[in-house]
Amino acid sequence: IESGVARISGKNRFLTAFAIADELKAVLGTEKFEAVVVAYSHNFPDALTGSYLAAVKDAPVLLVNDDVIADVQAYITENLAADGTVYILGGTAAVSEEFEAAVSAFQRLKGSNRYGTNLAILEEAGVTADQEILVCTGTNYADSLSASATGLPMLMVEKELTAEQKAFLEGRTGKITII
Repeated sequence: IESGVARISGKNRFLTAFAIADELKAVLGTEKFEAVVVAYSHNFPDALTGSYLAAVKDAPVLLVNDDVIADVQAYITENLAADGTVYILGGTAAVSEEFEAAVSAFQRLKGSNRYGTNLAILEEAGVTADQEILVCTGTNYADSLSASATGLPMLMVEKELTAEQKAFLEGRTGKITII
């Protein structure tokens, strides 16, 4: 192993998320998180745009599906402060009501689709009109994944903007970078 190189991994995406969360706790110098962000494990939009919210909240992004609810719930119970918040990204088609019932003090951020959920995430993250934002496609993850390394908030769109997206962009004074 080269000096300064470390691998953070687990046997699957869920255990890798736990390992990354543990490393984040060490970096932050905390024993418990004030917030945890939870997204569906088998689709990218909510987790990808939720990563900005996680950065704002100094929170990990944990992945879930119905097969690992108990494991994710146990990790949250052990690692979330008593007064902490679980941010569930997406509707019940993404993260089930069964998971919702397994955690306390949650806030579900959702819209009628990935684009509405994206706007709810940006609102919760406190994105202001003077902040720079990225605009990326919401139908493929490659470009938006690469762009997420900038640490900037991201608006995911299709070819035509929704009325809600137009309202979000209207009056912005911050730079808008189209990816």
